[in-house]
Amino acid sequence: MEKLVWDKVRQFLERLRCEDVDRESIVDTKEFQEAKQILEDKYAIYQQSMVNIQQAEQEKIQDYVEALESYSSEECQQAYLQGMVDCMLTLCGAGILKPKQELETLLKTLIQSSC
Repeated sequence: MEKLVWDKVRQFLERLRCEDVDRESIVDTKEFQEAKQILEDKYAIYQQSMVNIQQAEQEKIQDYVEALESYSSEECQQAYLQGMVDCMLTLCGAGILKPKQELETLLKTLIQSSC
């Protein structure tokens, strides 16, 4: 039963990072918004430029862009999970959380799922 609970906690943390973008605790920095705007501006230029390139070259560029997006997504997931692990370890080190077997199992699961 306890394993099921910790599995649900892990799943919740992963969903929380990805799905609930309207919650009150969302971190939305000025730098993120500026980078988002720059990306949108550059995407418009990218689309216009792709029209002037041969199909074979477009496909190569699109493959690279998709690989870059996938890498970026995984990099964000890894950073998020690392932050969660660091937070839990900090709470354990401060004596707030007791490093029980269940917590160690959850941490191992989070670490392994991010590899």
